[in-house]
Amino acid sequence: MNRFAALMSLAVALAGCAGKVDYIRPATLAKAENSKMVNKPRHVVWDAAVPQLGKEFFVINNLDKSSGLINISYTGDPEKYIDCGRIVSYVKNARGERTYDFSAARQQMSYEMMTSNLFFLNRQMNLEGRVNLIFEEVGPDQTRVSANTRYVVKRDLTVRDVQDRSQSRTDSVSFNTNTAASFPAGNNSGDATTCQPTGVLEREILSNIR
Repeated sequence: MNRFAALMSLAVALAGCAGKVDYIRPATLAKAENSKMVNKPRHVVWDAAVPQLGKEFFVINNLDKSSGLINISYTGDPEKYIDCGRIVSYVKNARGERTYDFSAARQQMSYEMMTSNLFFLNRQMNLEGRVNLIFEEVGPDQTRVSANTRYVVKRDLTVRDVQDRSQSRTDSVSFNTNTAASFPAGNNSGDATTCQPTGVLEREILSNIR
């Protein structure tokens, strides 16, 4: 861990010498709509939702009809469901000029970072989203359904130099619907990488409730 930190600190400290790497933070978090009203009795909405959700790529972990709770999860590519800003790395050496401009939530990315030396980075992101769907009876023929998500984002980063020496580290952050969290600073451009929900996961789930 210490060697990794030293390697990355050196890269960041000298980033202006022969290349440049920038981190662009995500836009201000906009509050996502994570509930909907359905003009049907609760038991009707529930009975229709369970088989419909089972047809999608979500995993139903548990359900309790008496309390109106369904817990489902998604594991995989985070890019559609979270916004972590962008990373832009500019490299210029004897091989020419290269610019890497990519979403910091991309599931897998290999790129270069040029300081006084050239570094090769491999970056992997994975998302586990756990969603509580709550069915509330508002009236005899009206049901409110809310989707509340716990996002857990894991990042694996490997850095290799031109002498084929490498170091790796793994970090994770977690946050809920309409909140955000940041990875430690000093691993891409010296800035803490901030991740936040896009609201798409909640919308996709609620679109299955009719």
